[in-house]
Amino acid sequence: MTSTDADAVLAKFRDYVTGPTRYANLLTVFELGIVAQLKATGPDGMTATQLAAVTGVSVHHVEQLLELPVKDGFIARAPRTGAYTLDGIARLTDEELARVMPWMHMVKEVCLRQLYHLTESVREGRIVGLEQLYGFTGNFYQASKAHPELHAAWEPVMHAVTGYIDPWFYSRLDLPAGARVIDIAGNTAQGAVLAQKYHGEKGIHVTCFDLPEKEDEALDNIAGAGVGDSCRFIGGDALAEIPKGFDVAMIKHFLDMWDHDNALRILRNTYEALPAGGRLIAMHLTYPEDGNAATADFFPAYFFGCTMAQGGPQKLSTWAAWIEEAGFKITGTVEQDMTTAPADTIPAHSIVYATKV
Repeated sequence: MTSTDADAVLAKFRDYVTGPTRYANLLTVFELGIVAQLKATGPDGMTATQLAAVTGVSVHHVEQLLELPVKDGFIARAPRTGAYTLDGIARLTDEELARVMPWMHMVKEVCLRQLYHLTESVREGRIVGLEQLYGFTGNFYQASKAHPELHAAWEPVMHAVTGYIDPWFYSRLDLPAGARVIDIAGNTAQGAVLAQKYHGEKGIHVTCFDLPEKEDEALDNIAGAGVGDSCRFIGGDALAEIPKGFDVAMIKHFLDMWDHDNALRILRNTYEALPAGGRLIAMHLTYPEDGNAATADFFPAYFFGCTMAQGGPQKLSTWAAWIEEAGFKITGTVEQDMTTAPADTIPAHSIVYATKV
């Protein structure tokens, strides 16, 4: 390895080492209200002394914390007056900034402290951080019910991801007229409602299937959307058994929560529940075959250290292989085109279409 090659590797190590401190520095600039003050002030900007006075911290703290966002072009500093103004941040729309900031807050509340225990979580196959921080044994989704601050930090990101990906998925949801659809792990029936929104003219009937404790909220969502005649809820556990009587099984944002063995249990249960010729439509987090996405930057540590202690994205070819292993015949696949996604996008998805033969 030449010195130039070694320098490139060392530079990557530097990026990893400084990643947490860079993140914390930028978030603190937002949380102190510095960005909001500069946004309100406009082109005249504010000096460190003025910012210190309105944020209640020292001039020294302001000057030190703003070195990084100035270096990275988020904020500008006038050479003559020393006044600070928004630079790159000013080029973002309110909608774009509102999309980014929930991720920043979620990482602080859900990820940072738990990821201190990532190595132990991987070794032991459980979320050690939840036990150390909250005395809770189980996965993140169970813990978030007992600790509302976790849910409050995670929910806006979840809504942002589904709001972005749902139109892509439901516009590609191939449903025959009159189909009886089961939405496996359909949570609180948002998927059933959206299936009706996109395909209701086909006369479909959609059942949300999830854990029994989701029923009340699911029925409220169904009633609120006015689709009570064509949607319903059934309680159960996809790892145990899936009810029969459906033509199409829809699985989204669920298989990627599990390792191979548990994902295969769900897929085999789905296979057993469907009649011959029944269809499976499965969407999941995906590593693009060319590796060109931020999926790998975030999700392995997130799944192993923060949420499930298992699961994670797979390549589309792997998802298709698992679905074939469960007995299905693959009839089509589609991968999200990440070149058309916003530059801050982290998740990448794919869909596998299959039939029970």
